Amino acid sequence: MKTEKILITVDRNGISEFQKSVQGTCDAANSLISIFNEFQSYEVITAEAQFQMLLADPGSYFDAVLLRHVKLDTGGRKPDPAVLASLVGLHRDEYLNAVAGLPLTSDDCPECQRAKVIPGRKAISKYQFDQYRDYLLFSAGIFTVNADAVDNSLDKFSTYATTPEEIERYALFNDLVQMLNRWDAVYPLGGDKLEVKKIFGLHLSRGGEGDFMINPITLTNAIQSIKYQ
Repeated sequence: MKTEKILITVDRNGISEFQKSVQGTCDAANSLISIFNEFQSYEVITAEAQFQMLLADPGSYFDAVLLRHVKLDTGGRKPDPAVLASLVGLHRDEYLNAVAGLPLTSDDCPECQRAKVIPGRKAISKYQFDQYRDYLLFSAGIFTVNADAVDNSLDKFSTYATTPEEIERYALFNDLVQMLNRWDAVYPLGGDKLEVKKIFGLHLSRGGEGDFMINPITLTNAIQSIKYQ
């Protein structure tokens, strides 16, 4: 037997913010990849496993790449990544500033231009990324929004009456509005409409006049008071 389900309201603002957050996460993840790829040419992010290591610590990952590819005889001591970067002409300091959201200090940084670095904007954190990872796809070194996953999650922004108690509360509001409109048609309420509207938390179809209508916020609060009591 199929359970009755009545849509009460849809949080349009919540949906908009959710979609913006997913797209923003996608853009920020791609920005971090672009910055890393532009500031060195030894390795390119092509697998998500690489990205996850970059995401965890962009500075350490950059230095690890330098240490893997730039060989310097240091008598058995671990080379200084800053020295290695200087020897091969990499703007390591600017890379670190870029991912840390710090001001760029060089006027001559073509990598900054190519990666479209925005001074002061810190690279995405693992916490931020993980919040929306399930709504992204990764292929060929680029993240894209998984539209199907996003669409399948939009229902969480809708409030439904599903239990007998909730459906009864919905019917109560519906009956109230119909009764008030029938009463007003026979015995016009005139200026008292605004007071009635305020008492029951309703809407009027034309601001301060017109037909009584259910206020979705009032009804949603009534339904949720049952869900979480």
